[in-house]
Amino acid sequence: MFGLAGLPAVGMGSPHRIAMTAGSATLIVSFAGVPLGDTAQAALAGLGEVSAVAPEAGVWAIRGPADAAVRAAALRREGVRSAEWSLVRRTDEHIRASAAPAAPHPLTPVTTPSDTYYADGRQWALFPPATTWGIDLTGTPARPRIAILDSGIDSTHPEWRGTGSLLVRPYSAWTDREEAEDWGRTGHGTHVAGTAAAPANGIGVVGVAPGTPGTGEVIAVQISDRDGYSSDETMIKGIRWAVRNGAQVINISAGGAGENPSFQRVVDWAFSNGALIIASVGNDGQDSASVNYPAGYWGVLGVAAQCAGSTSAPDCPTPYGLARFSNRNRSVDVVAPGVDIVSSVPTRVRQGEVSSGYAVKEGTSMATPFVAGVAALVFAANPGATPFQVLRQIKNTATDMGRPGRDPSTGAGLINPRAAVTLPLPADDPYESNADVVEVLGDRALVPPATVTNAFIDVHDDPVDMYPVTLRRGQILRLSARSPHATLRLALWEPGTDTIEEGRSAASTLRASRTPHLDYLATRTGRWYVAVRVGTGSGRYRLTLSR
Repeated sequence: MFGLAGLPAVGMGSPHRIAMTAGSATLIVSFAGVPLGDTAQAALAGLGEVSAVAPEAGVWAIRGPADAAVRAAALRREGVRSAEWSLVRRTDEHIRASAAPAAPHPLTPVTTPSDTYYADGRQWALFPPATTWGIDLTGTPARPRIAILDSGIDSTHPEWRGTGSLLVRPYSAWTDREEAEDWGRTGHGTHVAGTAAAPANGIGVVGVAPGTPGTGEVIAVQISDRDGYSSDETMIKGIRWAVRNGAQVINISAGGAGENPSFQRVVDWAFSNGALIIASVGNDGQDSASVNYPAGYWGVLGVAAQCAGSTSAPDCPTPYGLARFSNRNRSVDVVAPGVDIVSSVPTRVRQGEVSSGYAVKEGTSMATPFVAGVAALVFAANPGATPFQVLRQIKNTATDMGRPGRDPSTGAGLINPRAAVTLPLPADDPYESNADVVEVLGDRALVPPATVTNAFIDVHDDPVDMYPVTLRRGQILRLSARSPHATLRLALWEPGTDTIEEGRSAASTLRASRTPHLDYLATRTGRWYVAVRVGTGSGRYRLTLSR
């Protein structure tokens, strides 16, 4: 079955459907470089209404007829690297049929909260044996801003209203206005926000990373419609707003099948600008093994859902086990509490209500903000930490709960807040993000002889690293790498390469090894690109360039 202009026609509930309004569709276009606005507009002229989505990452949008010919024409335009339709995503709420840094800053004593559902133990996820979270972990220096990309946040709710509200810099990717009230029918965004960051104010619930104005704020970004559907376009615009307004943690409790190279480009841009994106892996675990995006993008921390302490059929046969609805695939990085989660909702919401303004929900949507809160506490305990260090810390300190080692069901295991916040961070990889040519255009080129140390590669999250190198025609370049825990491949790309996703390298190793070598005689003078790819495993490596 096909719809407009030969495009697949899919149901309204499908995450594959193209984001359309009144017979139009949005094409997300990324350029090989980062063109100025006038240049990008001129390059796409005549194809439809052109607008900036994340111009800092070279990503633009064309809105017009849902015609395959428009995409083909866009791909022929000068400088265009990719052009993909903006796919629809859905919230991941599950509805039942029934250089090693110094040690983290010491924690400061805090008062035990009197918030209703914390005091009576209803917030089971904050107490042992569920997790190692404790209120003392919130006694860190000022935590960074958390951005909640969702249906919005109800600013009239007791947790979020008044002169002491944590809410700052709201934005709607739908209206392009600086307001983001929760218009969702289920109050999904307000619920997610409460789990991550509700203040310890004596009412309702306490967030994993509760804040106070100026020391732990929340940016509400409205990316989904009233029924919980968002699109690649609204997500990308939301990420851009969050990064430009100081968020270091970005929560996206939504996703769907189908990837977009432009989206990965924006994830890498956010990562390079100090922001870690945390996303839900999806609730189709019993029906589908498909990868949910954005959780499936490299550099995004994907979260699966843990059950509560009581058993319930069919999703939770084992207390504190993995919820059966939770997706199982390579996107799963860690597991966090995601069943029977009480949090704030607009007072109009009755679904799952436990009292006016509070309701119980479940899903990987609910597990994701738990991890977002922990990430904020790790950033707070380690001022100056990078997204790479926080991502690795959360995974490295997780408690294994599936098969030994990483597995597709539980990833690295159950998140361990105490270990993540109190243990020293791993050494940084100063070259991240560097997964393709566009991300290293502004980097200083290496000149042999040179050595790269403390670089990290991971078959799950960081499979390719790129390094620019200046060579003269006739110069012999000798490349060698060494890693104790990963097998690597080396490749060399010619000057003028736009992306390593297309075309063939000038030279490459035949097989992966822990000690690969590659020699090459440069055929021309210019800025070449060395690619290090992971074959198996993950870990640090050393890259040596000699003549």
